[in-house]
Amino acid sequence: MKANWEKFFSPDTPLNEKTKLLEHGNQLQLLLQGFAHDPRTREVGAQVSDVTFTSPTQADVTYSLTLKGQTAVPNATGVSVLDNGTWKVSVKTICALVSMDTGGTAVPGC
Repeated sequence: MKANWEKFFSPDTPLNEKTKLLEHGNQLQLLLQGFAHDPRTREVGAQVSDVTFTSPTQADVTYSLTLKGQTAVPNATGVSVLDNGTWKVSVKTICALVSMDTGGTAVPGC
């Protein structure tokens, strides 16, 4: 799970791979494409520091967002979900991050 989470946030991961690592990724293509065109996303990463399983199909994740290799948002929390045998970043988590970036403006799919 940790590897999938960090891979999702990696600037080196192609969009089609990110889609597979996000809950309902196919439905959130426009959101992911928007991220792909934002130059800041090429500077952002994530480092997972803790995972706590809350059920067989869900886990709370503590992570830090990095910007240019430096911690920008320490000890953030999110949720990972098991979907078709793959641990994915939850829609809830990605929408919370998008909401922070847009100042609370609604984003399609969230």
